[in-house]
Amino acid sequence: MKRILHATRLSLFSTCVLLLMSGIGAAVMGADSTPAVIRQKLAALRGQADPHAVDTAWPYLNSTDASVREAARLTVESQPFDSWKERALDEKNTWASIEALRALIEACPKAETADLSHHICQEIVLLRIDEMNEPQQLELLQLTRAVFSRLGAIQADDRTHIIDLWVHFPGSLTARVRAEATRLVDFLQKKPAQ
Repeated sequence: MKRILHATRLSLFSTCVLLLMSGIGAAVMGADSTPAVIRQKLAALRGQADPHAVDTAWPYLNSTDASVREAARLTVESQPFDSWKERALDEKNTWASIEALRALIEACPKAETADLSHHICQEIVLLRIDEMNEPQQLELLQLTRAVFSRLGAIQADDRTHIIDLWVHFPGSLTARVRAEATRLVDFLQKKPAQ
């Protein structure tokens, strides 16, 4: 009996080692936090209203992996707009806030664009740009352009605040961010305001 038990343990151990060496074991052993697996799980939540989808996807909006953040944002966008709108405006984590604001821009119903653009502009001004790294600052510049491109005419005060933010930015910016900020300011100065 001891021999059978020992052989069974040895066989189980050998199987585990082989699975781990082959790469299959990562999924079997519960290492389901790879970006590809996370993206697949998030994609499965799209296409139907699911009250848990936003809660499941939300933490991934703050991921360091851009593809995971995008998958989380698309999952959030696929859910009823009013179920996550306020949460997006209240988000304080840098990446999550940028992605949540982008989701608002992408999913905003036409009837709410004027009101929402004002709130998004306020959130952009309140974000701690001086504490962001270069990729975050570049994403925020793209987000700002998207507000003005997708949500229609923006209130003159909001436009002025955004222009002032990037023209008179108190911290240091990399050359790349400075160049993108200059292009954004040029774009905004040509854009009509309400």
